[in-house]
Amino acid sequence: MRRWIWLLLWAGCAKPPEGQALPFQTLGAFEYKDKMKLPDDVTQWNGKLVKVTGFMNPTAQARNLTTFLLVRDRASCCYGKMPQINHYIDVKLKPGATADYSSDPVTIQGVLKVEDRWDGDWQLGLYWMEGAEVVR
Repeated sequence: MRRWIWLLLWAGCAKPPEGQALPFQTLGAFEYKDKMKLPDDVTQWNGKLVKVTGFMNPTAQARNLTTFLLVRDRASCCYGKMPQINHYIDVKLKPGATADYSSDPVTIQGVLKVEDRWDGDWQLGLYWMEGAEVVR
């Protein structure tokens, strides 16, 4: 009986799964053309739990962010040029979670969706992460 209790306690303390490291270069290592078929080395990440390091690009405010773009470099963050469509991930944090803008690199963990989304003729993005968390 003691073993079962110990096992149950130990199982409850188990670490949550850790995402596989995904270098941003993998997502942006190709020249994107409208409505093209994405490379296999990119689509293989669809639906996987990943960790990606980049820079926050807040779309509205700087504090209590629930959504932001994660961009691969500072040149496309905040005051630079608009990032190419395959150089950012649209991030939505877990319900109730918030983050403050940081000019330092951040690592985000979540399930990556690789999906070319459009609203009519307006392209919304290629990469999406919902239920994400800032891990550093």
